Amino acid sequence: MSTSHKRLLQIFAFLAAWAFIVVARLVQIQIVRHDEYMVRALRQQERTITLTPVRGSIMDARGRVLAESISAESVYADPQVVADAKAAAKALAAVPGIDATAKEIEEKLSSGGGFVWVARQLPLPVAARVRQLKINGVYFLEEHRRSYPRGTLAANVIGYVGVDGQGLAGIEHSFDSYVRGHAGKVTVLRDARRGAYLVGAEGANRPADGKDVVLTIDSVIQFITERALSRAIEKYRASGGSAIVMDPRDGSILAMASLPTFDPNRFGDFPPASWRNRNVQDMYEPGSTFKIVTASAGLEEGVVTPSQILDCGDGTFQIGNNFIHEHGGNHYGLISFEEVMMHSSNIGALQVGLALGPQRFYDYIRRFGFGKRTGIQLPGETAGLVRRTDKWSALSNAEMSIGQEVGVTPLQLARAVATVANGGVRVEPRIVDRVIDAEGQTVYQPQRAAPVRVISEKTAAVLNEILKAVVARGTGVNAALADQIVAGKTGTAQVAMRGGYSPDRFIASFAGYVPADRPRLVILVVVDEPRLSQYGGTVAAPAFREIAEATLRYLGVAPSIPARSLALPVAQLAAFSQEPAHSERAVSGEVRTGVPDLRGLDARAAIARATAAGLLVRAVGSGVVQSQIPIAGEALPTDRRIVLNLSLDPAPAMSPSSTAVAPVARLRGYAVTRLRGERGSETAEPRNPATALPAGAGGR
Repeated sequence: MSTSHKRLLQIFAFLAAWAFIVVARLVQIQIVRHDEYMVRALRQQERTITLTPVRGSIMDARGRVLAESISAESVYADPQVVADAKAAAKALAAVPGIDATAKEIEEKLSSGGGFVWVARQLPLPVAARVRQLKINGVYFLEEHRRSYPRGTLAANVIGYVGVDGQGLAGIEHSFDSYVRGHAGKVTVLRDARRGAYLVGAEGANRPADGKDVVLTIDSVIQFITERALSRAIEKYRASGGSAIVMDPRDGSILAMASLPTFDPNRFGDFPPASWRNRNVQDMYEPGSTFKIVTASAGLEEGVVTPSQILDCGDGTFQIGNNFIHEHGGNHYGLISFEEVMMHSSNIGALQVGLALGPQRFYDYIRRFGFGKRTGIQLPGETAGLVRRTDKWSALSNAEMSIGQEVGVTPLQLARAVATVANGGVRVEPRIVDRVIDAEGQTVYQPQRAAPVRVISEKTAAVLNEILKAVVARGTGVNAALADQIVAGKTGTAQVAMRGGYSPDRFIASFAGYVPADRPRLVILVVVDEPRLSQYGGTVAAPAFREIAEATLRYLGVAPSIPARSLALPVAQLAAFSQEPAHSERAVSGEVRTGVPDLRGLDARAAIARATAAGLLVRAVGSGVVQSQIPIAGEALPTDRRIVLNLSLDPAPAMSPSSTAVAPVARLRGYAVTRLRGERGSETAEPRNPATALPAGAGGR
């Protein structure tokens, strides 16, 4: 074979081998490792970024914005394009508003990957400063960031969101599915010159903005409440506190304060404990404010009446080897049940609880809603603690009567007070009114639970007068207003601890409502561990007064005390409305005699006014007063009895003769003929004022 042929064969063999290698390599790349190289190519050429949608706003009841999303820019980089990672990191870290050190940024820029976040959701002025640096390989992406224009106001209710736009607390968390919207996608492409540009974010990839949540909170009332609570905490050097303002008519929460609080714009700068909403997440032993439940049950079951004389002795009550004392070492001796509530006597209240017995008392506690969640749409609500009667000790019945051995949340207690203010009907609290879209159309409205009657309207009216006396002449005088009648109850509870109660740590509280005969507001103030005073009447009642006074003025609620009586001392104003009818004062200042005109009033108001005038009331029917016997203006009857015919219909209810078997009730000076385990009639008969609860019913 010639040399030329050999060379041709060699060339051909070489080309064949080279072709085989190329084909083999192509098979390896295109077939065997196709998926792997596709992933690597995509990683080098493009990256998909999730676009956070514009989060919906959270607004108060009057449309004021409490949380909103505002324009921002995020900064990202391609480390493979950044020429000098150290110099770039130093320049970026020097920009005010970037919360990262030069070392942290340099580590990201030296990672060798194709994409790293430098900073997320920067305010536009900060992003502009970064843009001025003109660092090659640093890019920008339009986003939105969460803003809370009112700072700490209602922060524990509103909550906060993480950097990824997910609600982490409060309404932001519980309504995240509505507020968050749907995320979109955008692709970052890089060309051969390593230039980057964005594509997508349209059509199906376009983010869908979130819906707006409208609360029942009123930001003005919220501010008033937080300010009053803060002043009380600061004045008495307390560790914290909570407060609620509620409309008892429909359960709307107008304000919910929890201190210490935080700024959701920078929640990471505050301790996690300040993020909690104490009103729903923390439970405490309520102390004497819980006597409202004890009194409600006792009056409803007929085991006690306002004028019932109880023997509170020397201020000590013994159960087995245990002793329960009056607060402050007081000893009241023989006092009426109304005075038991006025002075917040532990001995008197526990006797009523013992007279009820464990099962009946437990049933009323549960009927008021304790031991179960209210269902309010806030995360982390606790059910409180109410043990079944088979778990009670020998002391439980007595101690629970005075608000010990029971754990409640402030919201549960506010709901219980609202039940009394609402005429004995429990209405569940609500804090979200509705969810609306961009056009203002309602897309969701929480269902309201059906109201539940807990105590009768008559019992609520009688208890209302007792709670008015607590503020007028009892421990709650510091809660009284000059132009409104207030009803309420003080509370001073020792802090429970392992093995008993702390001797020097207390929770001071005041719970009440105003105006007492036409309640618009239920207000609860709880101050944790005040140092300069321990009593609810001293610490919490003034805060109640400050909240009530400013809020009623803001809402334009008319005074419930006649203008001419404003010259009287505040502590006497509520008592003024309880003067006997034979010396009832007219607005003119003259003294007039005769039966008051109760026509047109509802049962609650009519009973309250008549009993305050010293009359024995016999009510027939329900609704509003259509007629009365004696008629208005007549001389007071010698037996001081008045018959009220009530009806929901405008027509007269019934004839006087049909009232012969109706039960008789009176606020002052009436008593049941005897105490018994079962509910009996409430016949207003004279009784020996020295008579106390019999021993079998818990007396001493």
